[in-house]
Amino acid sequence: MDVTSMNGYLQSQYANAAENTSKSIGKISKDSSREEITEAVKGFETFMLEQVLKQTKESLIPKDDKEDHTMSMYKDFFMDTAYTKVASQLVDQMGGKITDDFVDQIMRNYGITGNSNPQTDNMGLDAATVSDDIAATNASTVTEVQA
Repeated sequence: MDVTSMNGYLQSQYANAAENTSKSIGKISKDSSREEITEAVKGFETFMLEQVLKQTKESLIPKDDKEDHTMSMYKDFFMDTAYTKVASQLVDQMGGKITDDFVDQIMRNYGITGNSNPQTDNMGLDAATVSDDIAATNASTVTEVQA
């Protein structure tokens, strides 16, 4: 694979990842299941974390101007694959609560009560009541604000 082909491939991979993430989030509707929403959220989280990892690396490790351009392209190809795998594993291993919070919020925004919380579904509460209950449960215990 020559340098031009590699560059085109890397650009298409990036565009495909962004497009797939956008499509999966865009497919969420009132009829979506919790599993579909969770997969879309995980895809979004993975994409965002991948971008954070890339930007962190670029800000911490200066680019070597003497490096061969061809080798740089191959290194970028390898690193893009590595960033994607690492980001996906981090989301799977450590994203649990954050992912669940995103999924719950999306379900509330779309008014999806299907299988988000069996207790709530059985009680027949609407999304606004559920949001108010969550806010009350998670309310701060601060009693005064100092100026």
